[in-house]
Amino acid sequence: MRPSHLLRRCMCPTLMLLVLFAGVAAPAYADEDGLDQGKVFAVQPRPYQLNQEFGLSFGFLPLDAFYKMFSVNGHYVVHFSDLWAWEAVHLSFSKYLDVDTGLKGELADRWDTSPTNPEEDRIDFILDTNLMIKPMVGKAALFDSMVIHNETYFLIGVGALKFETAWYPAINVGVGIRIFVIDTISVRLEVREYISIEEGGVGSTLQFGLGFSYNAFAEEARPIVRTLREADVKDQGGRR
Repeated sequence: MRPSHLLRRCMCPTLMLLVLFAGVAAPAYADEDGLDQGKVFAVQPRPYQLNQEFGLSFGFLPLDAFYKMFSVNGHYVVHFSDLWAWEAVHLSFSKYLDVDTGLKGELADRWDTSPTNPEEDRIDFILDTNLMIKPMVGKAALFDSMVIHNETYFLIGVGALKFETAWYPAINVGVGIRIFVIDTISVRLEVREYISIEEGGVGSTLQFGLGFSYNAFAEEARPIVRTLREADVKDQGGRR
């Protein structure tokens, strides 16, 4: 038998015994010091309560080979609770806000050909409604000088895409992150994918969005949250 094989056989049981001993000895040592081994979770309530949300954003649609289109988007969201919301209306307008990629010119110059009506694939409008789920919240320290609160949300819904020649039904999914500025203002960064049912099959449209939201009829922060904010401010002042 090779020495290396023998060494492996000896080391495996030894490592197992060491791990087992550490797992048994650690609680025993802690009990001698009178330490509680129970798990402690500190979960703070959400610092901002959303109610009626109005938003304006700018989007980018990168998947079209002939045009890289930009869009102006608006949305209205009803927040039922900290977890659930309904984006009642999300409307994107992208007509004439496009950038020619130069592919048509390249096809004409190099191969003396041209695409068949690429303008028909340009999107004029996107109209959809979505269920919004907000399962994750968090906060981060920026340069050890301020605390930034954020939440992650997911979207799923139905809608329609208006091309140059026709409307097509679509289903869509999305994910985004919201960064709270104050009680009434937040910033949203998100990505959505629309799966449209078209005459020639199924199409896919990707949209990136960045915008601002206004929380109308904002409710006063919960008392415990207000106390936590004051504690954060005092802590920041102590660091300075």
